[in-house]
Amino acid sequence: MKSGDSAKNYLIDQIKKSGKPLEIRVSSFLDGRWTDVSNQDTFYDRDERKLREIDICASHGPKRIGNVEFEATCVIECKKSEAFSWVFFTRPFEYKFENVAGQYLDEVQMAAKNTERTEIMNIILGKTPLHYESKQDVAVTYEAFKIGDVKQSQFREDQNAIFEAQNQLKSYIDYGTEQSIKERVSVIPYSVEIYFPCIVFRGKLYEAKVKNDDIKLQESKHLMLKALYKSPYSIYERDLLIDVVTEEYFNDYQELVRKDIDALEKTIRSNSKAMSGRITEIVSLLESAAKGK
Repeated sequence: MKSGDSAKNYLIDQIKKSGKPLEIRVSSFLDGRWTDVSNQDTFYDRDERKLREIDICASHGPKRIGNVEFEATCVIECKKSEAFSWVFFTRPFEYKFENVAGQYLDEVQMAAKNTERTEIMNIILGKTPLHYESKQDVAVTYEAFKIGDVKQSQFREDQNAIFEAQNQLKSYIDYGTEQSIKERVSVIPYSVEIYFPCIVFRGKLYEAKVKNDDIKLQESKHLMLKALYKSPYSIYERDLLIDVVTEEYFNDYQELVRKDIDALEKTIRSNSKAMSGRITEIVSLLESAAKGK
């Protein structure tokens, strides 16, 4: 039987080995900057058919801008490893908002129950530079490499960390998109939603560029991972961009996202009347088509 102090010290040591302190530190950076910050937000994973939890969800809004209701959500999974370094292999990439699926949703998409109907988002995103455009290269694959002696069970757990994190993020966005589309029974106010998925990693991140037999490796604080995603109302698989940042860089990353949100709000504000007119026109066509069936 451990004494009171030794039991307490043992528990503190076990807590430090877990990922919970990282999650709490990261979520505390978000306090005061976002409308709502949630830890362990629950969602239904339709692939695994069970309830799961996302580490952190920070929402901005819903905020009324002219005739549009705007909401942004930063969805975060936290991972740590002192026994491994993660190497992300990058390739050239040109960001095109129309090729990224699942990260945004507007009222027309909801009314049509079709995430390919992106007329309004095309207006908004076509006029708004986002931080994704700053990356000339994105990671298309990755690997965990042992730093020292590691138990086989720990190796398997850490080796799957990034894979599990990106699947959690995709499943959460999938659920959020499905709920938004299902819950919309009215087109007033017009809604616009956008997601910023992110993996925060405590440990060493490296970017590897491979050309023939030459490998260039450099430590990184911020990488972008390209994953394939098919939304619940789509027949196509498209790109989904996930930011991977170190714990130390997270506040800088948060500033990038906040600038994106400011830019999106500015675009919506300056184009709200034109968007409202176009939305009304499209919804009217959809309603007429529905009556004609």
